[in-house]
Amino acid sequence: MASGKKTSLTKRQREIYEFLRDKITNRGYGPTVREIGTHFDIRSPNGVMCHLKALERKGLISREQNMSRAIQLSDTPHNRLSVRLIGSAASSGPIQPSVSLDEVVGFQEIFEGADVGCLRIDGNNFSALNIISGDYLIISRDAPLTLGSQVAALDDRHSVIICLVQGGASQLVPIIPGSYSPTTRQVLGVITGVVRKLRKPPMLPVETVTP
Repeated sequence: MASGKKTSLTKRQREIYEFLRDKITNRGYGPTVREIGTHFDIRSPNGVMCHLKALERKGLISREQNMSRAIQLSDTPHNRLSVRLIGSAASSGPIQPSVSLDEVVGFQEIFEGADVGCLRIDGNNFSALNIISGDYLIISRDAPLTLGSQVAALDDRHSVIICLVQGGASQLVPIIPGSYSPTTRQVLGVITGVVRKLRKPPMLPVETVTP
């Protein structure tokens, strides 16, 4: 928080702001009004709302109406790791709207760990796993190899392969059938997620109709 903004806050407002920052940064989403009240022993929800409105007026946070967890820090707009759940979309049939107005889905688990990186996929070697060219594999390089986890590894040709852990680092089985079975491997890390940026489709030529 900027020093200029610090001096404009009361002690309680500053404490609540730091509490919000801690939860949003480390948990991925903000606390509810009830959580804030419990933590600071504020019995009235209106008392909590007064502090939140004051922080909003001073430009430190932003809130969405009717969503108790939808609190964003104004100085970290690009660090959002949680979003509001709109509903569930089945492969066929109408969308099922979310029952709760403030239900939030967090994706921070994908990026947890002290050493997290990504691999950009070039080509369609992993298309059988629905991983296509341009996707990013999120990899935790310090996560333990647990039974059933998927890992990215290098074979003895230094090509990337995706393996399933079946009993430790010495028992990695390539997931894609028919993929090269190396004698030595270097584990790059445990795959925690796949990120895909949708690309805009090419513009179709506009047909000119001559009368």
